[in-house]
Amino acid sequence: MEPTKKTPIIPACFCKSSTEKRIINWTKKAVLSNVWLIVMAGILILSTSYQSHTKEMLLMENDLFLPALMVNMTDFFLQIPDAGSPAKDISSLKTIPLLKDFYARQFYRPVWTSTTTISDQAVVLLGLLDKAEMYGLKTSLFPVPEIRNELELMKNSNIQSSYLTSRMNLELLLTDACLRFMLFLKMGYHDFDSTLFSLSAAYSLTPYLISALASDDFEKRILAVQPAFIEYRKLQLALVKFLNSTERADARISVPDPIKDSALFRKTIENVLINLGYLQPGSTDESFILSLKKFQYYHGLETDSKPGKNTCEALSQSTEYKYKRIALNLDRLRKENLQTEQFIYINIPAYQMRIYKKNRIIGNSKVIVGAVKTPTPMIRSKIVRIITNPDWRVPRSITLDEMLPKLKSDSGYLNRNRLRLIDKNRNTIAYHQVDWNTVSAETFDLSIRQESGKDNSLGRVKFVFPNPYSVFLHDTPGKQSFSRDIRALSHGCIRVQHPEMLADYLVREFSRQNQDIDVISMINKGIRREIALNFPVDLYIHYVTCEADEDLNIFFYNDIYGIDEKELEKLEFLQ
Repeated sequence: MEPTKKTPIIPACFCKSSTEKRIINWTKKAVLSNVWLIVMAGILILSTSYQSHTKEMLLMENDLFLPALMVNMTDFFLQIPDAGSPAKDISSLKTIPLLKDFYARQFYRPVWTSTTTISDQAVVLLGLLDKAEMYGLKTSLFPVPEIRNELELMKNSNIQSSYLTSRMNLELLLTDACLRFMLFLKMGYHDFDSTLFSLSAAYSLTPYLISALASDDFEKRILAVQPAFIEYRKLQLALVKFLNSTERADARISVPDPIKDSALFRKTIENVLINLGYLQPGSTDESFILSLKKFQYYHGLETDSKPGKNTCEALSQSTEYKYKRIALNLDRLRKENLQTEQFIYINIPAYQMRIYKKNRIIGNSKVIVGAVKTPTPMIRSKIVRIITNPDWRVPRSITLDEMLPKLKSDSGYLNRNRLRLIDKNRNTIAYHQVDWNTVSAETFDLSIRQESGKDNSLGRVKFVFPNPYSVFLHDTPGKQSFSRDIRALSHGCIRVQHPEMLADYLVREFSRQNQDIDVISMINKGIRREIALNFPVDLYIHYVTCEADEDLNIFFYNDIYGIDEKELEKLEFLQ
């Protein structure tokens, strides 16, 4: 199949004008000035084998065309506009500012091509782009067809100017494709606009690519731009396993009603579990039940092997939908780009808090997060202090929406819950001092405080970090709620199942003057104290609905806030 002749990246006027004449003159001068080299090469050719003859001819041809190609490249970059307003005939190039920087650093020499062929690195790059889905990207994001077309045109070109045009197009397309791939792997999917090109992280890729091209393992160096965060690395490898072991399909699976047709339900579910790798063909009833429980476990469901509503919904999801969710979460982790050596990481859909040190988990705890109506916000901050046995200053929204109606109808509500009414001067106001018949949400100007104690809503310890949402991490007296599978229950704050472990870790690692304090004993004895951290510890509260374990099994968590659905609709790279 012959290559398609498309509009060249090099503007047509540039190829057929005085510039071309200048290139030809350049070439003529190069030929004349090096005539003695040609004579010597001829003598050498006559004295060597046919294979050596072919090799020397290629080297001669490359030497002759290299100056003209460099002139072409130099003039091309002088003519093209800056980022944000690309000319019509270079619209296929998305990384113009980076291309300019890259080739300027290379003195406009070609890096991927040699006479009528491409380098080993270019072959490796095309292989990576062909399997881009293993990294949660579509091959269609890169100009692979254009690259292969220009390669054929360059190979079959008989006219000097046409050869130079195709070779330069091929150079630019290969570099552009590689920079796109590296940008997406390092920073997540971005539009190619001035916002992207204003980031130093984007420009750091051009010198990195130059060093990668000179290295012994080009592929390893390119892939090394991905986040080092262990959760990202496990999920990316799990995606490879998923693609290699799962039959892809875009259609939802119709799961029959188990009550109306139990046999058809069993057969349908068996096929789903086999395709997803949870079950082997010809399984027994016992292995079927165990595989269904395993499926429920990795989908954040109660492992009761019963075909409930949530289980049937998870079973009906297409494998293509699962692929898109994995790709979406890889993109989120790239954009997070967590590089801190020690940090606290809370994944909202997983209902988990983890402590990472040198890229491994050294502590974890279940958490309770915000309900759908009062979601926990995604935050990057630092924990700056710990308060043992805190009191609770009830947020205004909870006071008006939940407590005020109870106060108006129940005179004993305050005492039973150890609550106090506080005026703007911080004085305590007795219940009977308020005319509750005239009080409304608009006129109620008191605040409510709950004294410290084991039944305090914040529990025995609170972790404070700056944020605009007035949320924090804290203990809770409602420990029974941690046994629930769905733990989106709070008003936005995060309740920690094992806050003593977290408090002890923070004091030992980050509070130098308080390292001798037995913070756990202080918590248990009801002693109130504020402990500042000398070195505030990084806290990341994020929303990741797919994770992988050490065996590369993938967890698909419930999209509790519906964020996946919204993002999947608008992200171009997943369409």
